[in-house]
This record gives sequence, C-alpha cells and structure tokens, in this order.
Amino acid sequence: MFASTAVAQGTSEFTLTAESFSPNAVAPSGVSSAEIIVGLPTPSSPGVTVNLSCQVTGQPGATNPPQCIVSPASVTSPGTTTATVTTQSTTTTQAYSVTITGTGPTTTYTTPALPLTVLAVSPAFTISVTGAVAPTSVPAGNGAQATVTVNPLYGYVTPNGGGITLSCASMTPLVTIPPTCSFAYPNGSTSLQLNGTTSQPATLNITTFGPITTGAHKKSTAFGFWLSLPLLGLVGFGAAAGGKRIRGAWTVMALLTLSGAFVLTAGCGSTNPNSTTTPNGVTPANTYIFTIAGVDSNGVVSSNTASSTTNTAPSVSLTVTAPPKTP
Repeated sequence: MFASTAVAQGTSEFTLTAESFSPNAVAPSGVSSAEIIVGLPTPSSPGVTVNLSCQVTGQPGATNPPQCIVSPASVTSPGTTTATVTTQSTTTTQAYSVTITGTGPTTTYTTPALPLTVLAVSPAFTISVTGAVAPTSVPAGNGAQATVTVNPLYGYVTPNGGGITLSCASMTPLVTIPPTCSFAYPNGSTSLQLNGTTSQPATLNITTFGPITTGAHKKSTAFGFWLSLPLLGLVGFGAAAGGKRIRGAWTVMALLTLSGAFVLTAGCGSTNPNSTTTPNGVTPANTYIFTIAGVDSNGVVSSNTASSTTNTAPSVSLTVTAPPKTP
C-alpha cells in the first residue's frame, strides 16, 4: 500500500504526484517501487501525453548507485505508472533521494525528492525447496528424494576451504524408528559452494525402515518318506509269509504304498520365496515433516530458519504407509 506524500502539483498541462517508495529502506540487491499519478490541472483540462523519467542522487563516490526506471514511461493524463529502483549487491549503503520528472507537450515538472535508504547488512544465504518430495507416499522400507536450493544474499560467498552443510534440523512427529535424511551435493562434494551470485542445488534423500527380504526358505521333504516306512515294513512281512499268489498281491500293495509316499513328499516339502526380516525395525505409518537448515564453516546459519522472525523455515513432508504383508 502506498502513502501519499504531496498534493498534486505540476504545470498548466498536467499534475504529477509521486507516492512514497515502498519499502523506503532496502538491503543491497533490494528493490523498491512507487506509484506515479499523472492528473489534470482542472476537471475541464484536456488530456495530454506526458513522458516520465526518474533520477537517483546519492553522496559523491557511491559504488554502483541505485538505478531507477518508470514503466510505462509515457502516460496520457489522467493515468498512473510505476517508478522502480533496483540496487546491486555492491551498492554503497547510504541515504539516497529519488526525483520524478514529467515532460508534456510544452512544459516540464519535477517532483520533490523522495527518500530511499540502502541499509548495511551482512552477507547471508537462504534455503528453498525447488523440487517436491517424490514419491509423496512410500511403504515403510522405501525412500524418496527432493531438491533443495541454497541462495546467496548480499553477495554471500562460502569461506575459503569450506562450504555449506545442510541438515534436517527437526522432524515431527517423534517416533521410535524415524525416517532419516541425508544430502548429496554436486560433483560428489561434501558441502555446497556459493560464489555470491548463483544459487546451488542439493539432493535430499529420505530413508525409511521396513522388512528386508532374506531369500527363499525350503521346508524339509523327508517327512513324507518317514510316513511310508511302517507301511513298507508291513508289506515286506506279508510277502515273506505268504505264497506265490499272496506275494503278487503284496507286490501291488507295495507299489501303491510307494505312490502314496511320493504324494506325501510333495505335500510336506515346499519353498517360501518371501522370507523377510526387520533387523532395524519398521518406521511407523505417519506423515513426517522435516525442517531444513544449513550452516557454513564459519558458523553462519541460513537466514530462514525456524528461529527466524521474518522468514518461514523451509520444510518437506513424506507420508509413510505400512509395509505390504508377506504371503
């Protein structure tokens, strides 16, 4: 929202009013803007085309002073436009003044100077989640990934010989066997490097714990043969004690007994391909939220952390479901 700073003033052709810059103080690399109103001197005045420009003035010797543009740069009265001031990471921190000039068909008018301050700040960095967690839901024992990007502020450069290390600063809810997270940096590095102007990504890996397949387990098949031994003994005794015709009958009975043994063997021996174990336990089914933070080798912490009063801490979430049941 803009607050008016002056009563409309101008020439016999048009009036020109500049609202206050919002915000009226920025850090290096910051941007501020103000609404510009081009009006009529009287209700009956004809509309005219007014060309607009703006000028930033600071103390002599300022490095990379703020730059101002008006867009659109030409307005037919009555109408509005916007003046935008941009600064660089190396802009000298001091108080500046901004004036707006309007030129009509035959007259020119410049507004009173508006204040804009570039504040001295310390270089810092923020963290943002630029790639959502995928997949968003996994059974316990599976994992997911997300992309996290670290952004330099005010020309931040990682210390010589060091870098930024990312971590999951907190996780909710707290459980006995929680998911774990780790980060992978570009080119196999152990930390993230920033050059003052370019953001850098890292990969967040989330791991959960669940059943582990240990291989097939085969049950014993000898039990089927043991069941047939008493029957085979009885058949042998009957064959020895009987005559020729009796021995023939006992032979048929022996064949039937052996056939039954094979049937019993097939029924008593089997292979289970889904043998599993849970040496690390199982992550409970729940939706977990991870808050991400970073710190460099000099102890500078990412500026948008959970303890920050002006920023929202970056976070990701993952839903873990119960592992599939083993047949």
